[in-house]
Amino acid sequence: MQVEKTNKRNLLVITFDQFRGDWCDPYDPVVSLPNIENLAKEGWTFRRCYTSSPHCVPARLSFITGLYPSQLGVTYDLPIDIPPNAPSIIRPLQQSGWHTEILGKTHWTSHSGYRNLRDEEDRIKALGFNSVTEIAGPRALRRLECALTDDWRKAGLLEKYRDDLNKRYSSSKKAEAWQVRPTILPLDLYPDIWLTNKALESIEKLPADKPWILWIGYVGPHAPFDTPPPWSGLHKNKDLPNPIPIPDWMSNLKEDAVVKKVQNKWSQQLSLVDMQACRRDYADHLRLLDDQVGLLLEGLRRRSDENNTSIIVTSDHGELLGDYGMLYKSCFLEGAVRVPWIYRPAPAEYLDKGVQTTMPVGNNYLLKNCLDALQPDKIRANFKEWTNGPKEVYSEFSGEMMMIKDFKKIILGQDGKPQWAIDLEKDPNEQQNIITSNPDLWNSDQWQEVHELAIKQFKITRSRKWKWRDLNKEARRLDKINRWTRWFKR
Repeated sequence: MQVEKTNKRNLLVITFDQFRGDWCDPYDPVVSLPNIENLAKEGWTFRRCYTSSPHCVPARLSFITGLYPSQLGVTYDLPIDIPPNAPSIIRPLQQSGWHTEILGKTHWTSHSGYRNLRDEEDRIKALGFNSVTEIAGPRALRRLECALTDDWRKAGLLEKYRDDLNKRYSSSKKAEAWQVRPTILPLDLYPDIWLTNKALESIEKLPADKPWILWIGYVGPHAPFDTPPPWSGLHKNKDLPNPIPIPDWMSNLKEDAVVKKVQNKWSQQLSLVDMQACRRDYADHLRLLDDQVGLLLEGLRRRSDENNTSIIVTSDHGELLGDYGMLYKSCFLEGAVRVPWIYRPAPAEYLDKGVQTTMPVGNNYLLKNCLDALQPDKIRANFKEWTNGPKEVYSEFSGEMMMIKDFKKIILGQDGKPQWAIDLEKDPNEQQNIITSNPDLWNSDQWQEVHELAIKQFKITRSRKWKWRDLNKEARRLDKINRWTRWFKR
């Protein structure tokens, strides 16, 4: 393919769902991921990147709008349909001449109730995308229609798949939800593999006469993992880290503290056998996804503009995997909030390769820098400038806020008061809440300086609301409609 030369960069964005940053750290990996590690060798790795929220909807709304969850009024999963006129980090690039496509999971529209995701394509396009092919995560596909469910229906598998998931997630059979078992789907219809095939078709057809942005949103490794052969069993006999034990300080928190509520929910539900099985299945799924990245890179190499294309690999949030006796996310523990961030600059830029940093950084800050680097006047991305950015990183969930400065981590409750604080350098497994375990250290000048910064940011984000629409009010309205819809569907 002959491609017209341009001084504007292309960008391939690869995002995952529930992909832990510490498990795929290319400089200290829990699971070997050769394709992602090779990208790190060719690019820049931010080893302590943090999500804006450990929940899908607020994290993903922050991705596209560039705003904090509290500014949007959405700090936990709500049935939101993002307004077409919402701020968008992609729209300005589309208006400046980039061809823009997105395939896979966005979760910028509600996944509650019964609906066809194709009905929302115009809404997503209004955010700055020329082309949209959206699918949902495995649980939501029990109800939602999209191109993937069309293919399941043609293969005679849709009802069988939905029956399987409905049995798993019925309220009376909780243990079945995280039970590891084989997928009923053939390889070509397994969501992440199906998506790779669609993405390869898009890569081949991307325009040759203008720069482009292709965003591929994988639905994995979101539970249920159900990793198919030949990846299932790859880690059956491999040593994986044991689950991190539940620290004593959690039980001493106030009852309204989010992490305590989540831990109470999981109390006595997970056995060590359950957790180890989930961790092995998760590790298998990571290898499957790494192989999908390898296929995308092969497709990109077949284009003559590969040398002019930058690549991002990241995720919306992490996954606890039995750490602290919990699965999934929904709190500020490291497994839930740390995400991978690897940026491979376009080879034509001839920038430093294999550079890394352990400074804490927010994924929204990095995404903005990556998009800025596409512009002709900012074509020379600068690693040092990026690492000289904000020295604090923030994450928000259910009205609470996390702030990390260096290795000092503080969580403020909904009232803005500190609930727990961790010295991540000395206590990476978060076993000591220094507020209660070491009051003298907590009251030291260094920690109180961080505490004051956290309070200041807590007030700032809540005073800068997005005024055009009350997303919280819209979510409540949609939730009421969806509850009635589900009732009538019984």
